[in-house]
Amino acid sequence: MLNIHSCYVRDLSGKWALGRSLTPSYLLIFITSGRLVYHVDNEDYPLQKGDALLIPAGSFRWAKALEDHQRYAVFFEPTGDDKQLLPILSENRAYKLRLDNTAYFKQRLSILLHHWLQKGPYVNAACSAILMEVLSVINHELDHRGIKGKKTKMVKDIKNYIAAHYSDPLKLQDLSAYSGRTPNYITCAFKEVTGFTPIEYLHVVRVSVAKDLMLEKSMSVREISEKTGFCDQAYFNRVFKKVTGHSPTAFLHQKSG
Repeated sequence: MLNIHSCYVRDLSGKWALGRSLTPSYLLIFITSGRLVYHVDNEDYPLQKGDALLIPAGSFRWAKALEDHQRYAVFFEPTGDDKQLLPILSENRAYKLRLDNTAYFKQRLSILLHHWLQKGPYVNAACSAILMEVLSVINHELDHRGIKGKKTKMVKDIKNYIAAHYSDPLKLQDLSAYSGRTPNYITCAFKEVTGFTPIEYLHVVRVSVAKDLMLEKSMSVREISEKTGFCDQAYFNRVFKKVTGHSPTAFLHQKSG
């Protein structure tokens, strides 16, 4: 069970600074507003709202506020069993993580602080359980951060490929062959990163180019549909209206009016 030494939430001014200090136990910091920078051993960690920083015991730390800020802090000591459960507790290094669900972390740390201040008969068990939950989520997000980075790079590569080949008769299988991933994988990853499927994104790119062509060149709708990679004008009309809310003819009339 995690042995918590102290925890607090503080509002600190932009003039706050911490001199070089030895960290006697593990320290988890969560920033809820403002900006500051921590130095842990030989690394700099700029922090802002939504950032968490885990500092291992034995590290030297010093810090300086960049503006008024608020942060939660928990000093604790893990046991051998805790270190086996969570890799971030077994590796003697600092971890910084930008958290997606800041409201969740603030709520959990607020409840942890409430239990700590109440000093009830089961305070150690309650606080330890909440802190273990928070650290588990952080460890899980750190494990998947590399995966997210690879997905983001793959999606960026596919977007660049689409931008260069939108006028070709692209299909999902072509994007799959280019990326070396299955159609299902790139569809799910693309949707996760952009909110669109690859084909939906392709349609958005084609329609964007078509709109530019309509405004800049004297081309028929049929010619523009062919130049932007649509198989026929009727299909182009349907996709254009789905993306913009207007038919190509109505779009031209609206702009010329």
